[in-house]
Amino acid sequence: MIIKRKDVAVVHEIRQYIEDNLAKEIPVGSLCKKFGINRTKLQTGFNQLYGLSVHSFIHQARMNRARNLLADTEESIKVIAFEVGYKNLSSFIRAFTKLHKMPPTQYRSKTSG
Repeated sequence: MIIKRKDVAVVHEIRQYIEDNLAKEIPVGSLCKKFGINRTKLQTGFNQLYGLSVHSFIHQARMNRARNLLADTEESIKVIAFEVGYKNLSSFIRAFTKLHKMPPTQYRSKTSG
């Protein structure tokens, strides 16, 4: 299934919305409703344009933002976790460590040196 040009534009809008709202909960169903696109077109569009599912894109965007905040700010790990959409600090630490093979504190010390 190839998505139509107007749907591509909507998928780009949704990507921007996600990146601008990482601290919020972002359920796929609410994205569909907010932007007037069905779930299949949204998932297909994300796979075609970004090579990721919507959920994976959100996770990747959160981890990218967290990496940047850890490297470029002095904000606490807890504040960073909340800024990228984690309500639970230990969940953030677990997700970050799984992806980067090191906890956020170690990542910060490696990038600030």
